[in-house]
Amino acid sequence: MIGIISLDLISEYSHEIVRGIAEAISDDERELLMHVSVDAIRERERIEFMARDLVDGLLLIAPMLEPETVELLQSLRIPVVVVDPRQLDVGLPRVTVDNYEGVRTATEHLIGLGHERIGFIRGEEDLESSEARFRGFADAMQLSGLAVDPESVATSGFSYTSGFKAATQVLERTNLTALLIGADLIAFGAMDAARAQGLSIPADISIVGFDDLPRAAQSYPPLTTVRQPLHDMGQAGARALLSLIEGQPLAVDRIRLSTTFVERASTAAPRADCP
Repeated sequence: MIGIISLDLISEYSHEIVRGIAEAISDDERELLMHVSVDAIRERERIEFMARDLVDGLLLIAPMLEPETVELLQSLRIPVVVVDPRQLDVGLPRVTVDNYEGVRTATEHLIGLGHERIGFIRGEEDLESSEARFRGFADAMQLSGLAVDPESVATSGFSYTSGFKAATQVLERTNLTALLIGADLIAFGAMDAARAQGLSIPADISIVGFDDLPRAAQSYPPLTTVRQPLHDMGQAGARALLSLIEGQPLAVDRIRLSTTFVERASTAAPRADCP
């Protein structure tokens, strides 16, 4: 039995990772036991419960992993792999993606189209992935000789509602031609926030997300985004865990996958008459 613990198991983000896990173990005789942990305390309790001879190993999806929880995992001596950790130096085998390069490429795309006034909405600040994505944006702007206006930067929770609110604030206080956003869920809210202010996408403002959730290709207009290989992350995590369960050491304890820039219809060159 393999245990999976995640902050949620119903979002497109978690669903894609779990789908990859399930495919990776399809030829193995083990089953999956899944639990949701809504906070750090619940996460620690679920880990302790599942590790008591209930599962052969644990896969943790975007866990909080407070220091006490890491100490618990190390003391239990159960095989563990972390997929998309909030903090990178967790002292456990982990699967991550190149967040920095993904957003840097997306920013260069917007600059290449002719955009100079580009805003950024980042995810929750306690995630190292959010910081890496912002650095990718800021570095690309600096290397192109463009300034990052503090008024054009905001922080948002990973939800449509938070994205709508953050984008509304940024768009009300700036005159942007493009907006780069650290997660598709936030971008969906931002797209509606732009429309609520009478802006057309991409004629008046270009929008880029991050994740490439299944819904991104079906949004209106289809969302240009950075594909985070969620399915592959699940597969890589599951394969690493199976190796540990079978007593095989991992060649590396940090598996980092590449992102892919996906251009769709939510980006275009800024209008020639744009003020």
